[in-house]
Amino acid sequence: MKKFLLSLLVGVIIGGIICYVFMDYESANYVVQYFDEKDKVVKEWDFMYITQAGFIILAITLLFYFSWGIIEKRMDKDHKM
Repeated sequence: MKKFLLSLLVGVIIGGIICYVFMDYESANYVVQYFDEKDKVVKEWDFMYITQAGFIILAITLLFYFSWGIIEKRMDKDHKM
């Protein structure tokens, strides 16, 4: 459980940094203009950005998790010799 949670934490931190630096977030807001009233700003979520960021975070989490497993196996193998 510890390995999974730490892998997820590393994935969120590193993936979040990668998404923030390299992905261009585009606001999905738009303005509705009325004739008699003030303009209304409609805010929406950018689901393409959220989906792509989620896949990047998931990929980094899995990469870190399986790398950690391989390193543990090699360390155990080296200690047995």
